[in-house]
Amino acid sequence: MLYQRSRAEDHIAVLHEIIDIARTHKPHLIIHSGDLFDHRRPSYHDEGIAIDVLQELAAIAPIVVLRGNHDSPHWFRHFARAFGPRSGIHLIDSRRDPNDGGILRFDGPGDTTLRLGVLPFVDIATQTNVYDNPDQWYSSYARAVGEFERELAAELVRDLDTSREIAVFTAHEYVRGAELSGTERAMHVDDKYATDPADLPAVSYAALGHIHKPQQLRISGVTACYAGSPLQLDFGEAGEQKSVVIADLHPGQPAEITTVALRSARQLRIFEGTLDKLRANASTFGRDLCLFKIHTPTNDPTLAEQVSAIVPDAEIVGVRPIFGDEPEIITADIVGAEADSDLRTLFAEFLSTQTGPKADPQILHKQFDRILTCFEDEVAFTLPDIEALLAEPDDTTDLEENQR
Repeated sequence: MLYQRSRAEDHIAVLHEIIDIARTHKPHLIIHSGDLFDHRRPSYHDEGIAIDVLQELAAIAPIVVLRGNHDSPHWFRHFARAFGPRSGIHLIDSRRDPNDGGILRFDGPGDTTLRLGVLPFVDIATQTNVYDNPDQWYSSYARAVGEFERELAAELVRDLDTSREIAVFTAHEYVRGAELSGTERAMHVDDKYATDPADLPAVSYAALGHIHKPQQLRISGVTACYAGSPLQLDFGEAGEQKSVVIADLHPGQPAEITTVALRSARQLRIFEGTLDKLRANASTFGRDLCLFKIHTPTNDPTLAEQVSAIVPDAEIVGVRPIFGDEPEIITADIVGAEADSDLRTLFAEFLSTQTGPKADPQILHKQFDRILTCFEDEVAFTLPDIEALLAEPDDTTDLEENQR
């Protein structure tokens, strides 16, 4: 959904477009680098779409799907069992030992073999200690992910025959230096959690997921790309050309990277200007999903109707009148979407209303972030010493005794 408008037709269109691209290019391996779903508890309908698409892709080539930070590890484990080991669908739910499932092998043309190191999203809560200073959580997490990458790298290149073998790495992580769209989940793209590009394995190609903006990273020693989201998810991604990445790999040679644009989904457009300017550009909007910011000297209650008449085919998600230098006035069309504050914002608002003695707000926010992340990552939030604390005798003087 986007501003209470369904994106179903766009998702369906772009998924079929990806299948057609795979059929055209006939790859030997397909990688989905994470965030199969937007929520950890997808609807049965969305599950059915995902299963159908994965099976169609697996009929073309083996497909490896990493769990992203939006995905449930339980869903991945459950459907890995349902698909079975011979389905050609490899669902990677959690980090694996390099010697026990962390390196997958696939046959290529002739006698070539591809070694693939896999690193799905590493849950932040599993790599930090609640009793540490919150500032240490960031460095602890980045160090842990870096160590996992180095372990996989060592096994990937161990006894690698560069005349017939190719080493590839795929991960769902935020690598320092990547350019954000601004629509990623804020907790998981904090700069302090970013991993060091130097820790990426020196492989022929690194297929990365997590960042929504498609991009190739400038990293010495490895060709690395974020495929990005398959369609513009929110207006922070307006103007981004979505695509799939085609990596042409040969033993002992640099990777050749090309992108194939994805054009079937409707674009997100933000227009700002007068009604006259909108009329002059009306033919460019088509059926795109549009947010209009209209400059007008006075409040006009018919503004939304006028915009709709000028661009009748466009999907209008909101019309905002702008009065010179005055603040924007948000119309009813858009209030519902923008009023949906996230829990962290609501918690901050709650704290601001509290009076009397309270703990350091920064510490409270850090702890709340950790609790919420544990919930999002489906891992327990525990205080190891809580039982001992509860068992300690209360040495406070009884009120009645004190009064005596």
